[in-house]
Amino acid sequence: MTTPNFTYKVPKDSTAMAIERLREIGFVVLVDALPRSPLFKIRERMDSDTSALLEYCDSIGGNPRARGHLQQGPPPNAGYVFKDIVMNRYVVSVCRALLGPSLTLTFYNGNTNCPNSVVQHLHMDSDHRSGAPNPVEKTFSVVVNIPLGPMNCGNGSIELWPGTHMIRSQSGTRAIADDQERSRRSECSPIQPITKIGDVLIRDIRLWHRGVPNQSNRPRHMIALVVVDETCEVGGKLRFEKGCETELEHSGIESNALYVGEPIDYLLGPTRRIYEASRKT
Repeated sequence: MTTPNFTYKVPKDSTAMAIERLREIGFVVLVDALPRSPLFKIRERMDSDTSALLEYCDSIGGNPRARGHLQQGPPPNAGYVFKDIVMNRYVVSVCRALLGPSLTLTFYNGNTNCPNSVVQHLHMDSDHRSGAPNPVEKTFSVVVNIPLGPMNCGNGSIELWPGTHMIRSQSGTRAIADDQERSRRSECSPIQPITKIGDVLIRDIRLWHRGVPNQSNRPRHMIALVVVDETCEVGGKLRFEKGCETELEHSGIESNALYVGEPIDYLLGPTRRIYEASRKT
């Protein structure tokens, strides 16, 4: 087994270096790319929301996902959606250089890693699309992860497997089979990036990753955005509260947004759908 020996952190305005990292190892951290004040505001709200979501999970017999890993996104409401966060210019610059000029936001949610969580099964968020041998297929989508506080091994920093964005899953699904995991681990060990508030993680959507235990005494929140290129099919609109238009439009990425005047069930809705789907299987 080899220990990764590379730099995954780059200055926020080093677009060329960020693209190099993304193509080679499948992820990069832009340092100090995001303003901290909005992140503190979102984190305070998400701390409160976590309590409500945990109460709901208790009412249905527990979290339908792996224990301690909540499907929890930030409020899609005016006052909690910020252009400098969702449509950050440094992130947009990297996305456009990597994916091309025609980009669409297709996901706005996140996850919370709670204290005493467990290890998730290793997986990718999207499989390879074509039959072309790697590394011919170029990146078609990225996940933008925004930690709302310091992220480290102690509080369950996401586990990333360098270079695996170029390896197909042998299981035929997005899940990575145990024998394939062991084979890759013998070649290159995974890492847990260490970041501070204001840093942003961009990763190829095919990169192997998983949640790991949070050994701290507080939840670790992380916003997740998915940005796709023009070759990807785009599903339904993302629902945001009216008043968010000025934060989301005309920023270099199509917001794919529907602005509504009624309340949005952003907190319990995703977990409820996961729970209901699990009961049908």
